[in-house]
Amino acid sequence: MENYLYFAEAVVETGDGGFASPSEALMVPASSYIGADPNSATATHFRFANSDGDDSNVAIIKVTHTTGKNKEVIKAMLRCINAEPTTGFVVVIDEETGTAVNKSANINPVFNGLGVSGISIVDDNVDGAIIGVSGGTTLWYSYGAGVHGTDATWARPRYYKYREQGIIITKILIDLTGLACKGDAANDVIGLAAGGAAYIMKYVQRETGLLFKAEVACLEVPGQGTATITTDIDLAFNTSATLAYDGAAGTAEINTGGLAHIGDGFSGVMGVSAPAADDYLYLVEGDTAATTGVYNAGKVMITLYGHEDFGA
Repeated sequence: MENYLYFAEAVVETGDGGFASPSEALMVPASSYIGADPNSATATHFRFANSDGDDSNVAIIKVTHTTGKNKEVIKAMLRCINAEPTTGFVVVIDEETGTAVNKSANINPVFNGLGVSGISIVDDNVDGAIIGVSGGTTLWYSYGAGVHGTDATWARPRYYKYREQGIIITKILIDLTGLACKGDAANDVIGLAAGGAAYIMKYVQRETGLLFKAEVACLEVPGQGTATITTDIDLAFNTSATLAYDGAAGTAEINTGGLAHIGDGFSGVMGVSAPAADDYLYLVEGDTAATTGVYNAGKVMITLYGHEDFGA
């Protein structure tokens, strides 16, 4: 008999929230354990594969505990994983409380003395996607808060990376819902009108390779929510990580010619000049026709091709 491990946050609602809102409670087979990450002095993260029965999904159980107890918490988790099966059901950390459930938190005794005070459950990837880092300026899958849209499921950019015959292929899926365009100048940044840096990735050569080709494909036609939007959307690299809505990003390296129909886009080499290492990529307006419009639809897939960085 195999052990199955149960975790629950303090508040558990019914149903799986999917990409935008992961489960608040989860049971996983002990054999799905991948590994642990001492994320900080007071937090240790545990990864489990095939969560929710999805082969592409990985769940991270983030455990908060007393400072400096990472090793002890990892050892305690392994005791739960390797416990002699009786019923096969092992409550690891169940923080759910309140009058609605009429119960107290239930933390496995193996964690006694370690100050375990709570957990959170997050998805590490969905449909093979990499979860981006909001506000990050180190990883290639970093993005600015100003490009986090308002669609309930697709708000955050999704990132993918794989190799094919020695070429590093990087994909970024962006949903435009909630983003805005100003329309007074071409090559101005598209992002939340409320502000915030709106870059969608960082060009990290050791991760993406030396970029030599790009493709852009319209998966859903940009829709008009308020005022007037433009479907002429290009991409520009810039050294700054702080450009926000209506900021000047400079001449676009990728000119799509407009995304007015599904399948519209771009395929070829960079237009003006190759981007420099550590530049940031932005969606920008390709014309001056819009007048402070907000998108209510639109999905764009960006594919970048790079060769291994010989100097890395």
